[in-house]
Amino acid sequence: MKIPTFAEAMEEMEEMANGMATFDEIDRAKRLAELRPAPRSRKDVVLTSMGTPCSPTWEPEWIEAVEDMEQELGRRCCGAHAPDERPCTLESKVKNGRCRFHGGGLGVGAPKGNSNARIHGLYARRIQQCGAQCAQWKTCPYAGDDVKALPEAKRPHCIYEREEMDALRKLDESSHEIYKPLEDRITRDMEKPPYPMYAQLLMLRENLHMLQVMVTRAAKALSTQGFTTQSVQQSDSYYAAYEKPSALLVAHQMLTREHRLTLSLYSTFLDKWDVPKYAHP
Repeated sequence: MKIPTFAEAMEEMEEMANGMATFDEIDRAKRLAELRPAPRSRKDVVLTSMGTPCSPTWEPEWIEAVEDMEQELGRRCCGAHAPDERPCTLESKVKNGRCRFHGGGLGVGAPKGNSNARIHGLYARRIQQCGAQCAQWKTCPYAGDDVKALPEAKRPHCIYEREEMDALRKLDESSHEIYKPLEDRITRDMEKPPYPMYAQLLMLRENLHMLQVMVTRAAKALSTQGFTTQSVQQSDSYYAAYEKPSALLVAHQMLTREHRLTLSLYSTFLDKWDVPKYAHP
């Protein structure tokens, strides 16, 4: 039996390492392909009988509901999930078939990935709906008579607040340790106890996001109104007029104070238990 030289042994080990690396890369590529399938070509896009492009995430039952809605309206409609869990009836002016609130807007639209699922989730219901109650109604490019004509249960949520909420969540995800799926964990990590107070941590984080959105909302309202209001007191022999902080300014101060208190409590959680490593924070 020939004994290989040191150089031959090193060359063989390098070939084995390269082969293992190649195998790992192929396996990783297959895994990524499963998690992120290639987008469908336009030839595979399903259309309604009136020609509305259907989202690849829509189930056949939802496509059928969109068909029924279009037949009822006598025209094409967006078809995305409205707050009342029925197809959105607003019309689209872009090729993807969605209205300006559900991915058909320019510059601001529905985020990619699973963000739509979050938007229609429990916490997103706290975002204000588009309507004349908004301080920016007269100047917002998304406001319109078509939105005003919708029943309140069908009015979409404010797209700017949705985007702010989604941006805050993405910043959280990018600043913490990457989530590890169960199948990618080593045995030692799979046997670790679950993260304590996980539900409370999630609640605190969502409350922080919502408080930040509300601070922005109050600041928006303040941009169109004054910081003070005039108060007058008078009687037959007395008259006094003075300025006092407006209700909007007081609300803004209260919201920022509440945000600081919630952030302090959230920091206490992290100091004691650290960031969850095996569940999305």
